[in-house]
Amino acid sequence: MSRARGAVRAARECLAQGRAMTTTASTPWTTARRSTSTTAARASMGASMGARVVGAREGFGAIGLGFGAIGLGFAATAARGTEARAEAPATSAADAALGGQRVTLYQYDVCPFCNKVKAFLDYHRVPYDVVEVNPLTKGELGWVEDGYKKVPIVTVGDEKLNDSKHIIAELTKRFDASGSSAKTAGWFGKKTRAYAEKEEAWCKWVDERFVHVLTPNIYRTWAEAVKSFDYITKRGNFGFFERESARWVGAASMYVIAHRVLKKRHGIEDERAALYTECDKFVKEAVGSHKFCGGDAPNNADLSVFGVLRAVKTFETFKDVMENTTIAPWYERMKVAVGPATRTDGIEN
Repeated sequence: MSRARGAVRAARECLAQGRAMTTTASTPWTTARRSTSTTAARASMGASMGARVVGAREGFGAIGLGFGAIGLGFAATAARGTEARAEAPATSAADAALGGQRVTLYQYDVCPFCNKVKAFLDYHRVPYDVVEVNPLTKGELGWVEDGYKKVPIVTVGDEKLNDSKHIIAELTKRFDASGSSAKTAGWFGKKTRAYAEKEEAWCKWVDERFVHVLTPNIYRTWAEAVKSFDYITKRGNFGFFERESARWVGAASMYVIAHRVLKKRHGIEDERAALYTECDKFVKEAVGSHKFCGGDAPNNADLSVFGVLRAVKTFETFKDVMENTTIAPWYERMKVAVGPATRTDGIEN
């Protein structure tokens, strides 16, 4: 009984990112060891992407659907990070803005906050390695020295960034400084104050409202909760016991949290109706008569909403949203704008 309570208690740790979204300061950088992928893999992907340059464009872009660590007394697996390899040539202007350094994302595959970051990196054509983290042991994060082990975590070279909001903000700052980020149609291609305020407001809405409305839909029934953890059987270098433990314990914990915590905390009675309302709200108020919230090109708000929805594209929830709201045309435009995944393992997001 105490073990079960401990599991749910630990699972609730993943709520911290959403609850502290408006007050949390950026976590300091720390030295990080990197996971291995071959230079050939990145070079091959770079060739397939060609010399596409993001350049100036007119627009710009809790609890996860994933889960927190569940303390069940499993021995932590050895960290799978190794020393960084020689850097491959930059494959885009945004990649060049990072000095061509190796970028690695530590994630849960269906975590909405992780998928925000993936959409951002894909859009900017930045190659990145992906390390699937075991949600029970978090052994892949054994190299972390600052104690922060909530995904997503991104490393750029030997530097570490925490929290999707701050990851995207920091990388945007670097891309803006280099001239490689998406821009508005304002004077000299710079973002206007009104544009920046709108983008910030809708990014905040994604973190504080949209994600929390979507989550109870994923765990609406026991069957849907279990399906949401199917990825653990296909992704990551986990043993059979690790996979099955994460799948069943994770599904049970998140099913309970979605029904007993999230719906009450966020005033949700009918989860599907609430989700439909929020999707239509984004299309009507954020996108309006434009192609995207960012105007003629996506901004970070567009990328965040797209990433969150793309995380559940194989779920019943996604199908229902596309059929019962006005968001489908915008989503199709976003698929074209973001393009194929730039992760180095060749897996589509």
